[in-house]
Amino acid sequence: MSNTLNLEHIFDYDQNFQTIMQNMLSFALESSFQGVMITLAEPGYPVIYVNPAFCEMTGYTFEELLGKSPAILQGEKSDQSVLKELKEKLDDGDVFHGKTYNYRKDGSEFVMEWKIVPIHGEEGVVSHYLAIQREVKDTELTDGSLDTTLPIF
Repeated sequence: MSNTLNLEHIFDYDQNFQTIMQNMLSFALESSFQGVMITLAEPGYPVIYVNPAFCEMTGYTFEELLGKSPAILQGEKSDQSVLKELKEKLDDGDVFHGKTYNYRKDGSEFVMEWKIVPIHGEEGVVSHYLAIQREVKDTELTDGSLDTTLPIF
């Protein structure tokens, strides 16, 4: 019987630890200075989560982005070769890192640098993508151009 009690205590401790860790990770995401987006790994990559920093960066609310494609941020100056590489990496289940022009809700442009990593579900199949994003300031751009070869992450 004492073994059963010990196993129950261990099980309770493990559940409590997992709950505490989930709460801390949630707090970290919500408090981050970096924009974070999670999408489903299906056509259009519908958004299922964005943190407050992402909303502040883009001017969109969580509700406006929920279920939408991240392509909502693309526009005239978005580098099509970078977006093509992004799609190829996602289709292959690889990590992507790059920069290109994106657009806020108000139409203003900014340079977005992001790293996107696949999240594997059961049996190793990619189920979601996690994108960590930041705005590149003008002072970081070399001679005013967009250099997509300098990794920051």
